[in-house]
Amino acid sequence: MNSDPVAKLAKFTPAAIDPAALLFAAGRASARTPWSWKAALAASLAVNAASAGWLLVPAPGPRPVVVPTEPHPPAVAPQPEPPAPAPAAPDPWSYGSLHARGDLDQLPRPATFADPATTPKPLSVLSARSGEID
Repeated sequence: MNSDPVAKLAKFTPAAIDPAALLFAAGRASARTPWSWKAALAASLAVNAASAGWLLVPAPGPRPVVVPTEPHPPAVAPQPEPPAPAPAAPDPWSYGSLHARGDLDQLPRPATFADPATTPKPLSVLSARSGEID
């Protein structure tokens, strides 16, 4: 008695395997589609068709509203408007101020620190959030 499993497998020889039939059966098994996928596809197509129809059909226009005519109220003399306050001086960096000068290349001089090394607080990564950097 031989207890070697490899020897037992070596004795196994199946009766004539047809490779073409085996490949054909594997192809059919791999291409089989369950009915649930077919039903999901049909439902998706129905929803798409309904959505396209809903988008293509024009909506009914607004209905005309009939407003009853009433006699006009007596005319009231218009009140004079108060004088407008004098406009404040525009910011020299605003677009209107720059455009009024005529030459957009002539920008106003920026305000500088007397000594940039002695700023009140050192800049950090979050300085822009606190409004220290424009």
